[in-house]
Amino acid sequence: MELSLTPETRRLIEERMRRDGYATADEVVRAALELLDQDSDLDPETLAAIDRAEDQIARGEYREWTQASAELRKKIPRGIAGRDTV
Repeated sequence: MELSLTPETRRLIEERMRRDGYATADEVVRAALELLDQDSDLDPETLAAIDRAEDQIARGEYREWTQASAELRKKIPRGIAGRDTV
């Protein structure tokens, strides 16, 4: 089987090979396909929750992690559960 890839897709595959240590493009594609299969293993309730979250993000109803983290740091006392940070 031959595949035709856009230059951007080729670049992404090559980047993954360098960054994540894949030896071949085939390994990158196989890993991506396995991740797609994992999504199909999710139960309907989890998939619905993901859909709701994606809808919220599309509407701009989210906070950046730095903001949420700062808010949590204010609420949780330092050293709780043996940890110094959140």
